[in-house]
Amino acid sequence: MIGQSWWEAAQWAAYLEHQEQPIKASSKAALRVLEEHAGEGRRSDTLSGQAYAALMLDDPMLALRLIREANKRLPRRMARDITTPLGVMLALGTVAFREQIDTAPEISEENTGFMTCEARTSLAARIAYAWGALHYDLDSGELAMAALLANAGEVELWAFVPELPQKALDELHSGRATRSEAAQRQACGFAFLDVTLLLIDAWNLPQLIKQLIRGDEGLRARLARLAVNTARHLSNGASDPALPDDLREAAKLTGTTLSVVISALPDISAEEKAVLLEATEAAE
Repeated sequence: MIGQSWWEAAQWAAYLEHQEQPIKASSKAALRVLEEHAGEGRRSDTLSGQAYAALMLDDPMLALRLIREANKRLPRRMARDITTPLGVMLALGTVAFREQIDTAPEISEENTGFMTCEARTSLAARIAYAWGALHYDLDSGELAMAALLANAGEVELWAFVPELPQKALDELHSGRATRSEAAQRQACGFAFLDVTLLLIDAWNLPQLIKQLIRGDEGLRARLARLAVNTARHLSNGASDPALPDDLREAAKLTGTTLSVVISALPDISAEEKAVLLEATEAAE
């Protein structure tokens, strides 16, 4: 393992701060597909900013790479206002956006722990985006970015020192810990959220994003945190016993019905949504 077994969150954050963010090969492929559709094989400047920005929701490391670059290029005061995927894309411009994807190193798909963690994080971002859209005064992109970066510390550790988060996962699966944070503290000596918050400061990312991730009782922070929790529970399957509570809370926070919040869930089949609705209604 790189570093020492006694390293705590601060040491790991200092190490990870300077690593170049690798992205998924599928992100490069997705960009090519988008631009082929837009320009018949030629790069097209008519492709919408939303289409480019959507790539970030499927690749948290790409989002980290791009939001860091946006902050480097702009004055500090302006950079701290970039809190959405679309804002990042507009701040960089299409040329720099494409260049960042084209030149980024690729993460190995054999790193299954990383791929699983990224998939869960991406799902959290899409849930946050979908649920945020149900509430008229919430910025869906802002919630999605907060959910996307909420587990940045864990994603980084899976990318660069996978044996460390694997220890925490083994601790959780062993039954010696019943919650992910407890497993991390028992196996590694710190919570991965601590690394996330330290990296946000080190990279001068928007403090609003940090506030949403750190959590408070405000509506936006609660909904972003709920999206992260729901994605984690959904990764265990639609029968996870924590999901009914998640969905009832989502209906409460968005001011909609159970049927609406369940229908809005991305990447869930109609059959699974029906099971979730039945289980949630039965648990009331």
